[in-house]
Amino acid sequence: MAAASAPGLAAGVLGAFCLVLWFDVISCEQLSSAQSVFGVVNKSVTFLTASSIPVKDILWKKRKDKVVEKEENLDESIYPPFRERILLNIVTGDLTIFNLSSSDEDEYEFESTSIKDSIKFFLTVFEPLPSPTLNCTLINETVMVQCGIPEVYSSHRDLITYSWYCPLAGCDNGPGSPILYVKKESDLSQEIQCTISNALLNSTSSLVLRTCVPADFCPKHLDEWCSYLWRLASRGTADHSRHRYVLLAVPLLVIVLIVILLGAFQRWRAE
Repeated sequence: MAAASAPGLAAGVLGAFCLVLWFDVISCEQLSSAQSVFGVVNKSVTFLTASSIPVKDILWKKRKDKVVEKEENLDESIYPPFRERILLNIVTGDLTIFNLSSSDEDEYEFESTSIKDSIKFFLTVFEPLPSPTLNCTLINETVMVQCGIPEVYSSHRDLITYSWYCPLAGCDNGPGSPILYVKKESDLSQEIQCTISNALLNSTSSLVLRTCVPADFCPKHLDEWCSYLWRLASRGTADHSRHRYVLLAVPLLVIVLIVILLGAFQRWRAE
C-alpha cells in the first residue's frame, strides 16, 4: 500500500488543479479543504475516514461520478472504471483502490448518513521514478555535476526535489539544487550521489568524480580528443547504462591509445 501526506507538495498539486477547475463546479476553496493522499501507478492506496462509529449508508464519489455505493441491508454497487479494483470497509467506510493509474488522480468524497459532513480527499498519482542522469564538466578548475530527470518522464516533475551525498569538504550546492560544484584539487576518487524524491519515492544515481577529469596521460596535442572521450564515457557511467556514448567512446579511446603507443615507439626507434 502506498499512501502519504505532504502539505507542501499538496499545495503545488492543488494550485495547478485549481487553474483547471477555475470555471468548473468544484472551487479552489473546496479543494483546499481536501486531505492529501499520494499513490503510485500499479500500486494501491487507501482513503481512511477515521470514523469512530460504524457507518450505515456509504457513498464514495470521484468528483461527480459515483465510485461505490452501499445502502444498509443491501449489496454494494461498484461503478466503472473501479469494478474489481476496490475494497470497501462496510464498517468504517474506508476505501482501497488497487492497480492505480494516472487517470485515478482527482478529488474523492465520502458521504454517509452516519456523519454530519462529507470527507474529501485529493489523490495524486506518481509514476515510478527513473534513475537520475549525472553529467559533469570541468570548468576553471572546478568540477560541475548536474543531476537531471530524463525528458521522457513527465509525472509531476514540479514535485521532485534533489539532494546530494558528497563526502568532501569542498562540495558546494544550494539546498535542493540540481547542480553540485567540487574543487578539482579535492579527492576525486570519491563517489558522489544524487537522489531525486517526491512524497513517496526516491531514486539515486552515483558518479566517481575522477571520471569528470581528462586522464593525465593524454599528450597535449590530443588533449581535446581525450577530454571529449572522457566526457562521453562519464555520461554513460552516470546514466548506469550501456548507451551509445559508451559504445562510441570505447573504440575511439582504443584508437587514441594506439596513436600514443605508435608515437612512443617511433620516438624510441629514433633514439
